[in-house]
Amino acid sequence: MRFFRGLTVPAANVDQVLSTIRNRGLSQGNQWSIEYRHPGPLDALFAKPDLSTQDTRPHNQAGDPAVCACSEEMGAAYYAWQHNRTSENDTPIIVEFEADQDAVAIDGRDFLATVFQFGEPALARPALARTCGNAVLPYAERAWATDNQNRRIALCDLARHHPDVVKAHHANTVVLGGRHHTVFRSAFIVKLPTAPQSIIRAWSPIGRPVLPVPGITLSSLLIESYRPKG
Repeated sequence: MRFFRGLTVPAANVDQVLSTIRNRGLSQGNQWSIEYRHPGPLDALFAKPDLSTQDTRPHNQAGDPAVCACSEEMGAAYYAWQHNRTSENDTPIIVEFEADQDAVAIDGRDFLATVFQFGEPALARPALARTCGNAVLPYAERAWATDNQNRRIALCDLARHHPDVVKAHHANTVVLGGRHHTVFRSAFIVKLPTAPQSIIRAWSPIGRPVLPVPGITLSSLLIESYRPKG
């Protein structure tokens, strides 16, 4: 599967970082600490009546180091030019690379998890089917049917690892407006390391792109009490 990762580094370090990525691949580091943690047998866990995050994120089981990525360049450009920039890390870098699907999960933090927790089913159902495929719906329906927020998160953990959901989200073309004004079409967590032969290209873009207008916004899918006021 093809991915694009957007990151930012100090201007003085750009050449060194690009050389390291091209010669050594992607490894742990940068601003955010991310883990890839597969919950286990999805069907068996989905059938568990008392499913919780202790099943999908057991405290005694460490995750694998991972990085965030998108399935297309626009999302990576947004994170590189805007979301991840700081006064110190001020220069964007985009990395295009390949990864096996069994090393990939949807990153639900900016969109999917919130829809599972606070989505209005009538509004969220068609949006999830459009952006994550029909395979996501049994997980979402069960989440909306319970008031247990922990169980809702655990069901989202299962959904974001389901191979058909991952494939559908990877192919999504709808621009999403997520938490904290994020703009992307897809968001993933990719397990590390990524070998240098998996790197397609790595570069520091020159011109800041104009972001497209989201076709679906997170706030429009939530129950009324969780929608922004005004």
